[in-house]
Amino acid sequence: MTRADILSEARTVFARKGYAEASLREIAGAVGIKTPSLYAHFPSKEALYEAVYAEVSVEHTAYFDELARSGGAMAPLERLGHLLGGIEAYYRDCPDLAEFSLRAAIAESGASGAGLREIFLDSESTLASAVRRAHEEGVAAGEFALDDSDGFTALFLVVMDGLFLQLTHYSPDVYRVRFDLAWRHLAALLASSPEGTA
Repeated sequence: MTRADILSEARTVFARKGYAEASLREIAGAVGIKTPSLYAHFPSKEALYEAVYAEVSVEHTAYFDELARSGGAMAPLERLGHLLGGIEAYYRDCPDLAEFSLRAAIAESGASGAGLREIFLDSESTLASAVRRAHEEGVAAGEFALDDSDGFTALFLVVMDGLFLQLTHYSPDVYRVRFDLAWRHLAALLASSPEGTA
């Protein structure tokens, strides 16, 4: 039994049941050990959950970092579409992560989730930088009329979060239609002049 085995089984149990309903006894049983043996690696259920959450965040960050690198030579608008499309590619291949992430959003609510939110914001910072960079390059090239990079980055991340929820709630066909419509309108927004200017 290794720490990695515990994290792997805990991820599965937390994804299926959520933090509140998952028990250390069930996780220990899935690993093939007695519950007290978990404490040799993690002092509490909360510590185990935070370790799983951090591991999931690292994987998410690595995926989107690679997506940003692989799209580095693309034109700014194409690069943004490439990043946005990563939501579907990542979670369709990792349905257990989608379920874990949905439940984690609930676990993060309230004061007790402050540490988890901090982990997520740290993991999101590289993606936000890639979006901001693509936007700034599009503005500098005259491709984007909307020149508020911070505002656009916030909008882009909000759209990503919304698409994640759409992906987990609807069929692939419905998701694809909604993704295409959202992307078309986001691209049109970039090309349009801010209100009051021309």
